[in-house]
Amino acid sequence: MDFEPEEEIAAMSIEECQQTLLGLALEFDRICRKHGIPYYMLGGTMLGAVRHRGFIPWDDDMDFGVPRAWFDRLKAVLAEELPRHARVHELNSPAYHLSNFLKIDDGRTRLAYRGLEWISGLGVNIDIFPLDDGLRTAAGTRRFVRYILFFLQWKDLLRIDPAIRKGAKKGVAEWVRLLLPVSAGRLLRHVERSIRRFATPDSPFYVNYYGAWGLREMVAKRDFGQPKEYPFGEYRFYGVDDADAYLTRLYGDYMQLPPADQQTHHASCAHVLAESCI
Repeated sequence: MDFEPEEEIAAMSIEECQQTLLGLALEFDRICRKHGIPYYMLGGTMLGAVRHRGFIPWDDDMDFGVPRAWFDRLKAVLAEELPRHARVHELNSPAYHLSNFLKIDDGRTRLAYRGLEWISGLGVNIDIFPLDDGLRTAAGTRRFVRYILFFLQWKDLLRIDPAIRKGAKKGVAEWVRLLLPVSAGRLLRHVERSIRRFATPDSPFYVNYYGAWGLREMVAKRDFGQPKEYPFGEYRFYGVDDADAYLTRLYGDYMQLPPADQQTHHASCAHVLAESCI
């Protein structure tokens, strides 16, 4: 659906955005518990649960991971059981989403990254990542992760839109399209086939290939362990068993707050009336 933000949309506060995210996460948690699908809080969501017992105060997203063996089952039950305002987006869905993980969004909202670019059709959302088996050895897994990251970085270059760039950045975007004449979708299909082909069930590692931290997203399965409940505000979500090992791998001294100038949001959230989006 097309719309004009300046006419219909009022900015969300960070508190409203977090409450919207929390509502989506509770639906995800409910469905996973009902169907026996294991999941883990990841990244900043796991960090918030440990350091703040809830959201990082300035955070405006939530990340979860589901082992690949349950991931396809999760897609099916989410489509069947989410409430009407919550929608599942995957690769090439009608809303703007070009990656091989899932987004669950609130269809009563719209999202703008950094307040600059309206993301057509996509609302405030949580991310659900597949946790894939690595290879049998640490060295082999690292090499394969680098191989996959090469294609994902190539895909990100192709997503630069010359129409919204100026000066040198516009030129770079135009040259990327000339020099890399492959669609981002084709690259992602290659990535997905490669991951599934080389995943080794008895690998000692899980890898979140689509996470933000590159090689640090290669984590020992023993650190994930069995999903463990953590308080998150007045609710409880599942996270990794050895939170200290996991968070240290991603963030180093994770209990240390970042400088004030790094306490920033990922996106600028905005909301519209529910009946105008459904």
